[in-house]
Parts: sequence; structure tokens; C-alpha cells
Amino acid sequence: MDAQRSKQLQDIIQLSRQMLSQARENEWQRVTELEAQRREMVLACFQQTTPEQDSPAVATAIRDILHLNQEVAELGRRYRDQLGSEIHTHNVGRAASAAYLSCTR
Repeated sequence: MDAQRSKQLQDIIQLSRQMLSQARENEWQRVTELEAQRREMVLACFQQTTPEQDSPAVATAIRDILHLNQEVAELGRRYRDQLGSEIHTHNVGRAASAAYLSCTR
């Protein structure tokens, strides 16, 4: 594989790792920013076709990127579910407070 493509793939993997790190910290705005950068890097990396002899190495890099992306997505689902639960609890608390206040009048 040529040095440029190899560097591009390594940079994409590194950015994916940064996204995962930020996701673990619940820094979702930063994850979104990094994902936009990564998308541009992926488009630049794959503007040219991959020579057949480079296919195994490129496939390995793609698998690594997809694995990291799956981890980020799973953390995103957990965070979304947690937020949904917190919103539900908050709404129940507000309803209970409103009911209590209406009974005390």
C-alpha cells in the first residue's frame, strides 16, 4: 500500500479512537465534530480505487474503523436510553408535584 493511503487509514482509525474516547466521556458534541472530520477524511481516502494487492490491508483497516464505530454507536444508544429515562422520571416528578399542589389548595 502506498504511504499516503496508509497514513490516511491510520489517521481515520486514530480519529475513530478519539470519537470513542469522547463518547465514553459523554462529549457528544465533540463526537459529532470528529465524525464530520472523519467523513471528509474517508471521502478523500477512497476517491481512488484500491489496487487489488492492497485490498487485504484496506479491508483490515475498514474492519477496525467499523468496530470502533459500533462501540461509539452502542454508547450513543445507552446515553439516549439514559436520557429518556431521566426525562420520564422528571416528567413523573412534575406531574406528582402538580397533583400535590392541586390537592393542597
